[in-house]
Amino acid sequence: MNGMVKVALLVAGGMAGACLVPDVRAGHCGGCSAPGTDTKSPAGVCAAKPMAETPAAPARIGLINTEALAAMLRQKVPMTVLDARSGKWDDGRRLPGAKALSPSAKDEEIAALLPDRAALIVAYCTSPKCPASAQLAKRLRGLGYTNVLEYHEGIEDWAAAGERV
Repeated sequence: MNGMVKVALLVAGGMAGACLVPDVRAGHCGGCSAPGTDTKSPAGVCAAKPMAETPAAPARIGLINTEALAAMLRQKVPMTVLDARSGKWDDGRRLPGAKALSPSAKDEEIAALLPDRAALIVAYCTSPKCPASAQLAKRLRGLGYTNVLEYHEGIEDWAAAGERV
């Protein structure tokens, strides 16, 4: 692909995810970073299919990795990036264009910041050790936001990859 990054957004049945090919992760078949999908990803093709949502197994929050998020930001994909860190954990560094929103924010504050419940939203925090991005993503899904991704690696991985903060 001549150094280009191939990114596909997966939005189906109320589940969002992102696929960067190749992105081999445990629990995925070699291309898709969206949990809760049944994929068959031959040579650079993402064929993700959302798994059936049941009361016992609701659709999970999609994940996005550093390369895919950086590519989407460079391409100016319309999205809202949310920094879930608060209090002493918020050091003021942000991904480009990110807004701060704590998982404990009031429903009214969330609705004012995110009026479109179908818009693409990416939540992040410090690192995989930090639970805030997962908590925020889960809260947003509970409020009816349907296109939520979690950037689980967080700002530490973002900065370590040499990306702008």
